[in-house]
Amino acid sequence: MAPKDEPLVEYTDGDDASAFGLMLGGLIEANVTSRPEKRGDFDGLRARVGIEVTDIDESVTLDFRSGKLKVSNGLKRDRKITIRTDADTVMMLSNLAIGPFGMPIYVDGVGRGIVAKLLTGGLKIDGMLTNILTLNQVTRVFSVR
Repeated sequence: MAPKDEPLVEYTDGDDASAFGLMLGGLIEANVTSRPEKRGDFDGLRARVGIEVTDIDESVTLDFRSGKLKVSNGLKRDRKITIRTDADTVMMLSNLAIGPFGMPIYVDGVGRGIVAKLLTGGLKIDGMLTNILTLNQVTRVFSVR
């Protein structure tokens, strides 16, 4: 867990951090600092997650380190999960509702849209089946709902 005076998010590329990486890091930091239930997930999360946004040709690696997040441009090695989709679907993922027991809700409009993207190949998640608990944790930290 990061000390209170230490930033939760670090951008490894400094001033060259991508706009997409800055947006994701800011979104996660805002979620974690404003919602205590998300802080628990963030502090317990230890995983490297890649996100490739196909329509804007951007990718970032989110390296969650038990209460700290390092955001890097590009897809780094040793990722547990890699999400490949378009920018609109990334925004849909951030609006996925979280229900009882911390499970994502797939029966509302946003959830059904996510499932449809998965089934049609518009959303690909490498490592999804072998890292489902990690994926759920990342989803809870990433969701603004």
